[in-house]
Amino acid sequence: MRVADDFGLGRKHDRVILSLMEAGRLDATSVMVNEAIDLGDIARLKALRDAGAQVGLHLNLTQALPGHAGVWPLSQLLRPCLSSRVRSSAAASFARQTDAFIALLGSLPDYYDGHQHCHCFPGVAPLAAQLPFGPESWIRVPLPETWSGRWRNLRAGGAKGVLIMLLAARARSVFRRAGLEVNSDFSGFLRLDDPASVRHWLPRLLAAAGTDCLMMVHPGDAADEMQCTGHAPESRDCETRILLQGALN
Repeated sequence: MRVADDFGLGRKHDRVILSLMEAGRLDATSVMVNEAIDLGDIARLKALRDAGAQVGLHLNLTQALPGHAGVWPLSQLLRPCLSSRVRSSAAASFARQTDAFIALLGSLPDYYDGHQHCHCFPGVAPLAAQLPFGPESWIRVPLPETWSGRWRNLRAGGAKGVLIMLLAARARSVFRRAGLEVNSDFSGFLRLDDPASVRHWLPRLLAAAGTDCLMMVHPGDAADEMQCTGHAPESRDCETRILLQGALN
């Protein structure tokens, strides 16, 4: 299953994702709800969903977007115990995002995941587990099933993958205790600020992903007016998104 993150991050990114889904190169995408999303693109996404694609909610606590209130630094969200103020504010933000998703797409998300994997943070995972789920809803866990898969993804994605996998293992226990379904396998850790590394590792991750593996990708457009302007690291991130788009075409 090939899943694109970050629908809603930029209009040109959105249309790249839609085109890949319409061509059958992606099976799902998750939406960062905000006021800038084009309603025509939502209509295309609804049609894809009606045809069998899955559409999730990309829970966001860290990225400032039009009409999206409530952003916290990673250093604060990663604390083992959130303050009562942050916890209640994050829970309220998740509720607003879910309501906004329903308003846009007409029903609950098919699945939940998180921008920068925020739904797996120790103080945030219990909040994600309390969101409304349908009978077939699930929540993403960014943890490869096998040790060989974990090692391959660590080589592709770098040392930060160790932290993400540790957080994911703990969050998986939280989600399962709540009775939630999770994916059995995962792949897609990449150094998005290093196009040469992505060029080397992406084909290897795609080739190694089995039929039960959730493969996370971030295709996009280097001319996107919302995401790809400003500092050099962002430009390299967008160069990487073009590589991802080309690999999926």
